[in-house]
Amino acid sequence: MLRSNKIDLLSITQSLNTLLVGGFIAAMLVNIILAAIVWQSYFNKSRTLVPPVISKAFTVSDGQVDEPYLRQMAEYFALLKLNVTPASVDHQYPQLSQYLCEDSWHVMQPLLSSDADMIKRQNISSHFTLNRTQVALDEQLIKLTGVLSKYVGKRALEPETVSYVIATRYDHGQLCLLTMKKSLKEVT
Repeated sequence: MLRSNKIDLLSITQSLNTLLVGGFIAAMLVNIILAAIVWQSYFNKSRTLVPPVISKAFTVSDGQVDEPYLRQMAEYFALLKLNVTPASVDHQYPQLSQYLCEDSWHVMQPLLSSDADMIKRQNISSHFTLNRTQVALDEQLIKLTGVLSKYVGKRALEPETVSYVIATRYDHGQLCLLTMKKSLKEVT
């Protein structure tokens, strides 16, 4: 009889251990699922932002932006960089600098400073008329094509059709400017 009690007790213990292991695994799976849901909601909560000029509705989340947002912000960057006078450059370039990414600051900031000095020294004004915008959403690249009109003092220079490629990065709800370069390819 003692032997049968031991066997029954061992069988009950094994059943309880199996039940506890099963409960532990179920609890861990539920925790993993809840962690994934929290992670998803934390990095993908949507919010509506108001850029300096709104021409179309857009939506952004912590992890991604949509095409209208990139388009409008690129147009704003172009306005700050390309529509300047000697009197406005000291106001506009610092605004543009606020959007620079930390890892591109050391490259872009000196370029903006030297550009601002040249604009003031040579009395250059410029105006960019946008004709076409192309957005590569996955790469966060925006290509702006239009006519750049420049003036030295009161003398107008020949307008030229140019394209600028703007590279951005969007991390956790903040858009930053990596580069803004004049495209060297032929404009079509």
